[in-house]
Amino acid sequence: MDSLLVRQMECLEEALVIRSKAEITLVYLLEGKGTVQYDAQEIPFQKGKLFLIPFDTLYNFQSEERSRFLVVECPQALITQIRLEADRIETCDNMHKLTYITHHFHTKAGCVFRDEEDGRFAAQLLQGIAREYDRGNHEYLIVRQSLSILLTLVARNLIQGDFDELGENKKVQDVMKMITYVQQHIAHRERLSIESLARTFGMAKSYLGEYFKKQVGISLQEYIVDYKLKLVEIRLKHSTMRLKEIAFELDFNDESHLSKLFKKYKGVTPSTYRAVNKQ
Repeated sequence: MDSLLVRQMECLEEALVIRSKAEITLVYLLEGKGTVQYDAQEIPFQKGKLFLIPFDTLYNFQSEERSRFLVVECPQALITQIRLEADRIETCDNMHKLTYITHHFHTKAGCVFRDEEDGRFAAQLLQGIAREYDRGNHEYLIVRQSLSILLTLVARNLIQGDFDELGENKKVQDVMKMITYVQQHIAHRERLSIESLARTFGMAKSYLGEYFKKQVGISLQEYIVDYKLKLVEIRLKHSTMRLKEIAFELDFNDESHLSKLFKKYKGVTPSTYRAVNKQ
């Protein structure tokens, strides 16, 4: 898929199966309710929910009543262009967290905008994208800017939600906040130091690592390396970024350091991985 695709879909007390074949597929619920199954999970959906479905992921929407969906399939080229434009004008900092956004639990499970005005604005942006598409302006500036603003709104609401008051299960909430913080700041090494994390989460340095490993099952450093390398894999598979650019973006020491680390954990060099897995 090399161009934007926007369409409305509906179902009535039946299943609607959507498998993302684009870099990102946005599914917005215009009306209706039911449940959606993905990754062995079952989540309720209702009007106003926005799902961001990563590449090659299958969602099975089971509707309880007539439901209408606005589906926006964004190809790699369009997402890359949005990212480059955001970098060039040095705005929309949350675009640097694109992978964080698309792999966050609440966007995979359907983002509910905590800020009602943001929710209304998001709906207007999606309607604007659909209108431009119907007019034949598939790659037009308005579409790109609307998507950029929409993703920024999503990021803002995710970050706000991640740092809201604790729920009933304090330990689970604490470790999820820690994981979210790590994902959000994965490209800023100084913010992921034990000293910085201990200060951020009000824990003793000597206890933080032990607490994380007990709750997650692996050490904090292992989690950081694993998550970073997952981001490298995504860029190797779905972008044309050079290894030097990936190393710079994700704050590795240099290209050589990234290459050695990748081979140590993945068993192959980044260039070999890209050649075998390039989409």
